[in-house]
Amino acid sequence: MKQLVLSLMLMLVALTATAQDKKSETLNEKYFDAKVSELVYRLDMTDEQKTKFIPVYRRYIEELRTVAIPRHKKAAERNKHEAKGDQKAGEHKKKEMTEEEKLERLHKRIESQMQIQSIRLKYMDEFSKVLTAKQVNKFYEVEDKIQKKLKERRQHPKGGKSLKARHRRQKKG
Repeated sequence: MKQLVLSLMLMLVALTATAQDKKSETLNEKYFDAKVSELVYRLDMTDEQKTKFIPVYRRYIEELRTVAIPRHKKAAERNKHEAKGDQKAGEHKKKEMTEEEKLERLHKRIESQMQIQSIRLKYMDEFSKVLTAKQVNKFYEVEDKIQKKLKERRQHPKGGKSLKARHRRQKKG
């Protein structure tokens, strides 16, 4: 009987995890499609450029994710615990990092930034096979703006005002 209950619980957990993965994939695909639409519009791509651009851009995003996601998962997990007021979050705040840990964290962050820049440099050549030099330059500008907006939305979900918006509002008033 215990084995049956345990098996059912494991199946339920597996189904829930699968549903969350599918939801996450769907959300990632929606973000990807929205970003592509914005880039195509802002860079004024031809249909031929768009057709060639999308697979290159998909590879670019996937390579960036391999570097960025492990770092963001840790931060997201920490933020989730803090938002819930979990005991782990309290313990994390109580425990001060040693100087060595601070240096190690900084080293990892800079190393990951270098990997990201290396990927961006590599794909600059790939994008230039599809886009004009002017479009490639604008691509990185638009991409940075999109990423910045997404970051703000993650930090201030459900219509929360960003610090910049609040600051602008205070200056006007």
